[in-house]
Amino acid sequence: MTATLVVVLAFLALGDRWTVLYAENMAAKKVQEALKLHAQPEVHIDSFPFLGQVLMGNIDHVEVNVPHVPAGPVSVAQVKGSVDDIRIVGSVPSSVKGAVLSKVRGDVLLDFDDLNREVGASQVKLAPGKQRNTVQLKGGLPVAGKQARIEGRAHLERTGEHGLALSVEDTRIVVPGLLTYTPGQGGGLQLTAPVVSRMDQREAEQATGQPLRPGRLLRGGALDALAEHPELLKPAGVDPSLIEGLQKLQEPKVAKKMEFAAQLPKDLPGDLRLRDVAVTDDGIRAQLSGRDVPLGT
Repeated sequence: MTATLVVVLAFLALGDRWTVLYAENMAAKKVQEALKLHAQPEVHIDSFPFLGQVLMGNIDHVEVNVPHVPAGPVSVAQVKGSVDDIRIVGSVPSSVKGAVLSKVRGDVLLDFDDLNREVGASQVKLAPGKQRNTVQLKGGLPVAGKQARIEGRAHLERTGEHGLALSVEDTRIVVPGLLTYTPGQGGGLQLTAPVVSRMDQREAEQATGQPLRPGRLLRGGALDALAEHPELLKPAGVDPSLIEGLQKLQEPKVAKKMEFAAQLPKDLPGDLRLRDVAVTDDGIRAQLSGRDVPLGT
């Protein structure tokens, strides 16, 4: 190979690379405009020779990394995607009308830290649950001057082919050493052994209409009955204002701070769908895929 040929090939390769950089920059701007992003995504075109593929009307492979995509009440922390076999529509280079993305794959991450902040449950921390696709909720909650613990479990599910939802299955308010309260239908109040031992059991059972046992779930209006008879709680050292505070913690209000639903943007082109959702150590992940997705056509 002559020195002249080496120089020519080097310039051709350099020109090809500069063209790739220009195309990556233009593609990043188009994605930013389409998704209304605050910052440009990262676009990497893994095709060589790029100019040759463009002239043939087909590009092998492109990878995209998109940060913080709006998705309803929360933002997606990260979307990593790859596209195989991009077919250019129109004549190159004079009249390109758009492209068709033959095969699209993506990985979507909803970070736990972002969910805590954006959903407004600043006093609750999210972590993977013991069961598949469940999220554990733990945190602190002030109730009538006492620092209570809030504990719960939420279930993750895919809603249709374009969304996901985190729904709270149960929540409990624990005041250490005194009681546990489960708000909402099917819930109730559980008193600890030290509390029960200091109360007048007969009068308490008459007021609540239920047997009084340590750890027993007092259902229905037991909480209201104890609020109406504060004298039953005084021997046990339970401030009546604590019971009144628990009365205000209705289940919808508690759960609302920890539930959310997110949807893919409605104006996404083509057949893009969520194929799978899962809870991981980092947060909530979803798999995105699509075929023959038009872009700019």
